[in-house]
Amino acid sequence: MASEKRCVEIPMIMYEPHREPYMQEPSAPEYCSQEGGYEYPSPPPYSCRETATVEQPVYLVSQPPIIVAGIFSSKPTSTICPSCRQHITTQVTYRLGRLSYLLCTSLCMVGCCFGCCFIPFFMRIFKDADHSCPCCQFHIYRYKRL
Repeated sequence: MASEKRCVEIPMIMYEPHREPYMQEPSAPEYCSQEGGYEYPSPPPYSCRETATVEQPVYLVSQPPIIVAGIFSSKPTSTICPSCRQHITTQVTYRLGRLSYLLCTSLCMVGCCFGCCFIPFFMRIFKDADHSCPCCQFHIYRYKRL
């Protein structure tokens, strides 16, 4: 019984696509029928006058891009603003940065938990410096301490 082999036939069914004649759908919805159910808007009024448009020549003056060159630090620096292209001395605002948070965390871990750890948040020498244009307020550079 273990050595018996039988041939099994599997019936194969061929499917043919169902072919119906293609029925064309109406091109317009029912409310647009020719019986007058839908009224088309009237075309816009036309004028008899001819309008003459005179094209003015356009002159493009390309200016070379300004590369902000200079050594920025925590102090105001003299440079050229890339936005308004004026020769300026930057306006500096100080913001908290990585160094401020790192010093606060390390002072807290050492044992200065009673307020001394917040000293880096109030001193400018531990903060990052943002340089901006005093004329157009464009942000030029951020000097990061760490």
